[in-house]
Amino acid sequence: MSKNEQVFTGAFNVVFQNWSTLFCFEMIYRGTAATLLFPLHRYLLALLPGLAGEAYLGQENIASVFHHPAALLLLIAIALMTGLYIFFEITALFICAEKGWRREQISVWELWHETVVKSVGLIRLNRLPVFLMLPFMALSVFAVLSGYLRMVKIPEFVMDYIKTAPLLLIFFTAVVVFCHIILFLYIFGVPHLLFTQKSFAASWKESLKMLHGKKLRTAGILYGYILLFILARAAALGAGIFLIYGGVRLSYPNLKTAEYQFQLHFRSFQEVESIAAGALISAFLCAGIVVLYHQYRKNRRPDKKPQPMTLCRTTLRVCAALGTLSLLIIFSESELGGRIIFPEIVTTRVVAHRGSAVVAPENTIASLLQAVKDGAEMAEIDVRQLKDGTLILMHDANFKRTTGVDLNVWDADIEMVQRLDAGSFFSPDFAGEPVATLENVLSEANGRIDLMIELKPTGREQNLVRETLSLIQKHDMEDQCVIASMDAGLLNQVKSSAPGIQTVLISVLLLTEEYNLKDVDAFSVETTSLSPSMVVQAHLLGKQVYAWTANSKENINKILNCGADGVITDNPLLARSCIEQIGRNFFMEELTELLFP
Repeated sequence: MSKNEQVFTGAFNVVFQNWSTLFCFEMIYRGTAATLLFPLHRYLLALLPGLAGEAYLGQENIASVFHHPAALLLLIAIALMTGLYIFFEITALFICAEKGWRREQISVWELWHETVVKSVGLIRLNRLPVFLMLPFMALSVFAVLSGYLRMVKIPEFVMDYIKTAPLLLIFFTAVVVFCHIILFLYIFGVPHLLFTQKSFAASWKESLKMLHGKKLRTAGILYGYILLFILARAAALGAGIFLIYGGVRLSYPNLKTAEYQFQLHFRSFQEVESIAAGALISAFLCAGIVVLYHQYRKNRRPDKKPQPMTLCRTTLRVCAALGTLSLLIIFSESELGGRIIFPEIVTTRVVAHRGSAVVAPENTIASLLQAVKDGAEMAEIDVRQLKDGTLILMHDANFKRTTGVDLNVWDADIEMVQRLDAGSFFSPDFAGEPVATLENVLSEANGRIDLMIELKPTGREQNLVRETLSLIQKHDMEDQCVIASMDAGLLNQVKSSAPGIQTVLISVLLLTEEYNLKDVDAFSVETTSLSPSMVVQAHLLGKQVYAWTANSKENINKILNCGADGVITDNPLLARSCIEQIGRNFFMEELTELLFP
């Protein structure tokens, strides 16, 4: 057997040495996080605004945390707690892999105890720099080593912006490649750090030393490992389908009953398989790293000790296997297992971001009419004021991106703006589309679609709020418009002048202990920071929650699952489709149609 074959077979053997302990650990770990750690995490974050002397923390005032020692210390404590939580799982995986390599059994209690000891040992001053590796891990394929890191995502609006800027895209790609290189060079650092008393610097040097002359081989083995796991998972899925189909056909002669039972059991199988696969991919990677670590250090693996399979031993192993699988099934069926429970009745409204901006030029009459056609219930529009006081629809403070003319909004008047083309940048089909005024948009929207009017101040406006309210009242649309802004001061002005008009505070992130903020009727948050608890707390106080800007099925479904009041999207048709298809399993439907024609 070649050395590469030994690595692959050895890693599989290492993982299955303590597979039941690994699954039990993962279930307890995730359950503890869901019931204790995450609520504590949210509670501590909610304390930050009060310690920083603010009613809430958003992108405009988050820096105030750094001016208050108590808030800063709490933020550091939260960051350290998060880092320890992530490394706790990684540490347990490496301990399990090391025990497997030594052909030793480890119980769940022993694994927890040893993981606690080694995780706490990472807090020593000369080992703390290992936590700096977490951001690199989050931007690489090595994020699979931690279930928590797999959930960390770059906000969709940031990625959308990066994709539209070639230089930024090149820079981002370079950053991702750099992260992979750094983590690859430290590939053997974590096991060396955990299984010795060395410092982070010493573990870094040891990893570089072990990789010397073996970088290509190591990279090939690791990526081959991921491919092998994908193939093994596909084979397991096929075997599961075969067994479930065979079982229900034998047990239920009636075809309709068999079809129903197949769907029921296959859905449960998918949930179990998803949790098992998530744990196993991390375990296999750690096992592969541990096997290579010992191979490169020329350590000899202990010989397998022959253990006679007595009736008692066989019974215990079978009971352990069945017990673990039973717990896994129960865990997968609960919310602690991450099961998504979609609402039976969806009340989330579709809000067209800048109109239907995916099929028409943003913030134009054309995009507004398209939003109506696409079934959106509300259109979000950006309003700025020209130097002559005219209110127009424009997201940027300069006309360059959407009209090709380098002109600041505050330097333009309506006569200059009427000569601009706001459609050609999007498509020749929209050539000559004018920059829309708020007056025109209100006329077109009245009785057809509600409006979320985002006021975008530059500091050069004159009576921005008063002029906006005047136009809304002129068109008798107070009950069809809400006014939104990232500037809470503007919302205070709105409520002072027109208490009946709804206001929306926009924030990339929102940290608060009390959602009953003055003069705010609703919150509009970036999808990444949205959570079910945020929606529940806001609803208890009579506030609404919108989330932006969701242009993928994954993010739209997250918003629907959280029960938010509105999904703000460039693609209303996609959002409407997700609402209509919520909770459906298309793979299972196609499979059922194939097996039960």
